[in-house]
Amino acid sequence: MASSNKAQRASSHNCTVQYTARDVARLRNGAAIPSGVGSGLGLFGKSLSLAQTNQLYRSEHDALAMRVFASVLILLLLVFVSLGFMGAAGDTYTYSYRYQVYNPIEVAGALYEYAYNSLAQLTHLWSVHTNDWILENVPGYWAIQQRAGVVGITLLCAVLLSISGMLYQNTFKNPIAGPGMLGVGSGVSLGLMLMVYLFGANAANMLGMRYALCYGFGAAILLFVLLAGRKLSGRGKPFDLVTMLLVGSIVSQLLGFVVSYVTLFLMSDEDYLSFYTLSQMLVVDTSAVSWLALGIACVVSLVPVFFLRYKFNALALAPEEARMLGLNYGGLRAVALLCGSVMILAAQVHVGMVSLVSLIVPFLARSLFGCESSRQLIGNLCIGPILLLVCRDITDLIPFIGDGLAIGSVASVVMLPLFVIVMARQMRGWE
Repeated sequence: MASSNKAQRASSHNCTVQYTARDVARLRNGAAIPSGVGSGLGLFGKSLSLAQTNQLYRSEHDALAMRVFASVLILLLLVFVSLGFMGAAGDTYTYSYRYQVYNPIEVAGALYEYAYNSLAQLTHLWSVHTNDWILENVPGYWAIQQRAGVVGITLLCAVLLSISGMLYQNTFKNPIAGPGMLGVGSGVSLGLMLMVYLFGANAANMLGMRYALCYGFGAAILLFVLLAGRKLSGRGKPFDLVTMLLVGSIVSQLLGFVVSYVTLFLMSDEDYLSFYTLSQMLVVDTSAVSWLALGIACVVSLVPVFFLRYKFNALALAPEEARMLGLNYGGLRAVALLCGSVMILAAQVHVGMVSLVSLIVPFLARSLFGCESSRQLIGNLCIGPILLLVCRDITDLIPFIGDGLAIGSVASVVMLPLFVIVMARQMRGWE
């Protein structure tokens, strides 16, 4: 109220503020244009009263809040529906079978029963229902709990995929840049290939070794690419991103050839099927080891991005301009690349290769939420989980031979038309 009174008093004294390029960008991102101001590029050089500027910021804040609220509501509805789709792994759940579907009433009943028993164990105010009573009266009680683990891992990996794409596109100032450009994904394939080649079908049950090899090879490749790029850039010269990308591409191609040769010519048909199942993550692992590995990767990669979300705006500047403002441009770029690589590595280990999420979701986030770094972060957090969960639901509703359909294949079918629509409508995905 005080700020509004000040704005009105300033307006009455004909106080004005210059309309800047930042204000124009905000208007283009969906904020309401105050009456009497005008629109378009002619806004440069015009002036706004403080009251009008205050109105502009309030409109911008309200528009962002409405988009976030709508996204959260849609995501909650999707999660509720998704808990009823068992998919190809349904026969591994308790008292369930492949591609079984529980209706929303059964899902609601299972969630209520879970809350009822949890509160009973916590407070001891009433007795807990027995397993026999639950089996008779609450269909899908155990299966829906196990399905919740798959949904949770899918949502976390969607966040990692989306934000990693945002970081790489901003770092390289290229809307088609992707976190797989440094070859860390090849480390996952190499680790799985080595494990299956050595242990055969038993590799599917060796969770600790799987995560150690995949994360280890991925980190080793990333370190090699960074060091080689630094060495080839020349002593005393700025770090050359193009050189690093060339090194990453060469390493990725070489390792891809090795993996293809071993899997096609040296593995038996059974071992190749095991390798394909693991590499495409046809069966999502929800064990404690999986949650621990994914949780550590999320903390290591997301926490620095959150604290530097405002400073990442400097990536849009030229290095010289950022240094003139007192910002460590090289350090910001290094943090973005490292965190983005850890994100894509963790996501590929736990849900398979879904690279299109990293490409398309940042486009949509910039279009709907704005180009400022913190707004991009919010947009990716809202849009990425929705899209990947939709792909997960489609995957688990389509009966398929073997262990099911790879979520990466479904993502390609769902997101490519969406990407074409976005580009055809010339939505402002990159500024």
